[in-house]
Amino acid sequence: MAINRIAFLKIFLILIGLLLQSGVTRHVMAQPLDSVSLEYQETGIVATVRLTAPVQYLRHFPEHHGKVLEIFFNRVSGATSDEPWVDNEVRKSPPSTLIPGFKVTTRNQNTPQSKLVIEFERDADYTVAPGKDNRSLLIIIRPDKMSSKTVLLPKLPTVKPERLPPTDATLTEFEATMADNNKKARELLMQARDALEAGNNEVAVDAFNRLLLLPPNDYTEDAQEWVGVARERSGQIGKARVEYDLYLKIYPEGEGVVRVAQRLTALAGLPDAVTPGTNAAEEKGRAARWISYASVSPHYYFSHSTIDSTVIFNNTPTSSTQSMVDQSMLITNLDATERYVSEEYDGRLVFSDVSTWNFLESQPSRNRLNAAYGEIRNRPKAYYLRFGRQSSSGAGVLGRFDGISASYGNIQEMSISGVAGALSDFSPGSKPVFFGASGSKGPVTVYVINQRVEGTTDRQAMGAEFRYFEGSKTAFALLDYDTYFNELNAAQFMGTVGAYGGTANFMVDHRKAPTLSIRNALYGAGTSSVDDLLKSMSADRLRDLAIARTATSNMAQIGITIPLIEKWQVGGDIRITNTSGLPASGTTPLEGILLATPGRGTEKSVSGQAIGNSLYTDHDIWSASITFNTSSAVSGYSIYLYNYTLIDPEWTMNPSLQLFRQKDQFGSTTKLASPMIRGTYRIRDQLNLDMDGGMEFTDFSGSQQTIKTTRIFFSAGLRWDI
Repeated sequence: MAINRIAFLKIFLILIGLLLQSGVTRHVMAQPLDSVSLEYQETGIVATVRLTAPVQYLRHFPEHHGKVLEIFFNRVSGATSDEPWVDNEVRKSPPSTLIPGFKVTTRNQNTPQSKLVIEFERDADYTVAPGKDNRSLLIIIRPDKMSSKTVLLPKLPTVKPERLPPTDATLTEFEATMADNNKKARELLMQARDALEAGNNEVAVDAFNRLLLLPPNDYTEDAQEWVGVARERSGQIGKARVEYDLYLKIYPEGEGVVRVAQRLTALAGLPDAVTPGTNAAEEKGRAARWISYASVSPHYYFSHSTIDSTVIFNNTPTSSTQSMVDQSMLITNLDATERYVSEEYDGRLVFSDVSTWNFLESQPSRNRLNAAYGEIRNRPKAYYLRFGRQSSSGAGVLGRFDGISASYGNIQEMSISGVAGALSDFSPGSKPVFFGASGSKGPVTVYVINQRVEGTTDRQAMGAEFRYFEGSKTAFALLDYDTYFNELNAAQFMGTVGAYGGTANFMVDHRKAPTLSIRNALYGAGTSSVDDLLKSMSADRLRDLAIARTATSNMAQIGITIPLIEKWQVGGDIRITNTSGLPASGTTPLEGILLATPGRGTEKSVSGQAIGNSLYTDHDIWSASITFNTSSAVSGYSIYLYNYTLIDPEWTMNPSLQLFRQKDQFGSTTKLASPMIRGTYRIRDQLNLDMDGGMEFTDFSGSQQTIKTTRIFFSAGLRWDI
């Protein structure tokens, strides 16, 4: 179902205007998924799942084949404020008949078992790898419409006979116009066929283009397939890829799908050569194709808690019970995309919003506009432009922002980029504004960025990013140095490597927490304005206050995943973290008088996980994990058990059980047990119902107080893909 493009554009521009004029209401949760895209490569069709913040790939299961794929990852501490990520966010793959469609769902965010669940429409063969930046995950899917034996590709198109109306028929105006278009199109197709046979490929391209400029007719599909062949034979490899890709998008059920897929795959890795001497008239663009899709997903959440507490004062216990509804809200996600594709341009309008309507008086309703941007990419001239609310792509930008980003050039040779805007991180006070520039060549990107708030320097940094990919070996490195504070803000190195038939991953990370910024001086202050603080202190003293309220975090992690037997794999991770304390700071109520904060010491955690599939039914997944953690303040463990079962093509069930126990330095103990079950029912292809429910039992036992909490929760909602 297509969205009216004029209405879509008007709504989009209105939303952009409202965004830039007044902003949106603050909301504390953030969406992890940015986009899902497909690209045709020699190894298969590569699905890129891009996230809104840096992540580290850990493992995936099943290894190569299945209907359900789970990808586990760590969210990497970024330069942003690390807002909590929402669960159950969904993105659907772009349409393609070469591979089964799939949806991507976020699960267990903000826990050690963060993952993406990929649900294919049917069984698929795939491999998984981290993306070339540190914000994406790649799923390389083998096209299931491409047989292992190549089909015989015809050298010339077959010209179908013209459909002629009965001689005595009286035609309507529409029927007469259609018959005339078919006649002209057939003549042009025959001209193009003759040109191809004679080796006059440029003449054939021109004839196909003139045919494709006609209104849709009986020969449009054939022309879309064969204009790619003509461009390929004339050496215009890049333009041939565009034509083949366009055919697969417009005619996903076309009779030429297998042929076009085979031709497209054969072009993988070839340079985008263009034969010299091509006439400009032969290169003119045709009318663009439009692709529209949207989804709306309302979900209701409810929970009720009963709290039994006992406090001992003067050796006398006092008990009390409190019962309350602590959650009753409707959260609605709206996503819409209008895509414009031609042989020269690829453009998108994107809108993504989350509205939270609270039914409890103590909790306000909120709205969060996560994305509202337009972008355009020109393939031949290699430039890119995006305007509006968007997620950071790195290069020193601290997170989601309202503004503009642009680039020019081929990254393998040399490209330059620029970005400018205002952060939309929903922190108190004025929005910082920034501008930056970067240059990339091959695996290396260098950047500079300057950020100001209320006329004062907030952050001023230079940095570099390095990427390395070769087979199972990957690496990503980041260095960010703040020239205003003269401090190293972040240094990071992470990657993967094949080991023992599986995959090992590692990461070393040193950073300021939070990112160095003059706004760090506002933590604990009696104002949310930097300008207010500058009225009572010098710029140097303000900078010292910001540094005093910024901790330093160091982390090292290593993990490994190994196939155990046919249906099982095991994995484990070791992580060591150390976060420094903070000195006492501030001398007035305006500055905020903060006591010294001790460091958290060295925190260590060891986790293990076993995952199996197809143990009881086809496509089921069973997972068990355990994590032990210890530090100077607390020690404990957590256990997580999970199952995914496909009951039938419409029903899926996901029962889980979480157990947790922790003891602190004062001898107090916290225990938690939480059973839960989730179900999804596909009402039809574009409409899904999902429900979940569970209980949470928490028991806190201290020397002077005990608290037992029983919480019952459930949610239900619909997702409609338009």
